[in-house]
Amino acid sequence: MNIFISFSGVIRKEYAIQFMEFFNYYGLKVWYDHHELFLGDNLSECIINKGLNKSEYAVIIINKSFLERSWPCEEAKLLYKRFMTEHDITLFPILLDLTKEELKESELKDFLKIKYQFLKTGEAIENIGFQILNRIFYDLVAQKKINDLDRALAAYKRLTLMNNINIYNTLLLINSFANTDYKSKSVLLICIIGFFNKNPYDEIIKKISYKIYNNCHITFDIYKIIEAIFLINTNYLFYDTTFDS
Repeated sequence: MNIFISFSGVIRKEYAIQFMEFFNYYGLKVWYDHHELFLGDNLSECIINKGLNKSEYAVIIINKSFLERSWPCEEAKLLYKRFMTEHDITLFPILLDLTKEELKESELKDFLKIKYQFLKTGEAIENIGFQILNRIFYDLVAQKKINDLDRALAAYKRLTLMNNINIYNTLLLINSFANTDYKSKSVLLICIIGFFNKNPYDEIIKKISYKIYNNCHITFDIYKIIEAIFLINTNYLFYDTTFDS
């Protein structure tokens, strides 16, 4: 899972680095030009070949400075072209201090065809970060045979005689909670995940567990990340011989 961050240099410190540190904290690899380029590199060639073309996801932070500079716009156009023709990259447009109308009047108006998010100067990026993580884990689970809790419940019910009855009972309990009780459902799913011997996303679970311990608000996106990790582990238990991440 490689994430490319496209931005105008004036917001490097305030937002690009924040997104990079957020994704790195949760174990995802970010292509960031200050880390990946060497003195003497051809900037456009290296950014395209080392970053843009090898990433599966791209965060595009669009502000007025972005629209006023030629290279960020060219970079965004290349990303959009790949999104439309190759269909092998997911784009996350973020409108920073920018209105829909302002983007509509720019050369990047086609980005309005993609689900985008607004961000204002001074706002934290965490909620958007978790939305992006949720989408990434959704994509991972979509490739699996067991890709939702109903299928997981059916799978564990079939194998209740093989020491999975407690997992089955816990899933039934989770289904009894209110749809918006994300904290309670998250706690129980994390407890179930603890039963698995191998979990490639153990560090993510630990960090979310500390958020719950510190009484942080658990959003829909955070819960869905935990649910996805549970489903990935369930697929490993029933089908897979190795983890892929």
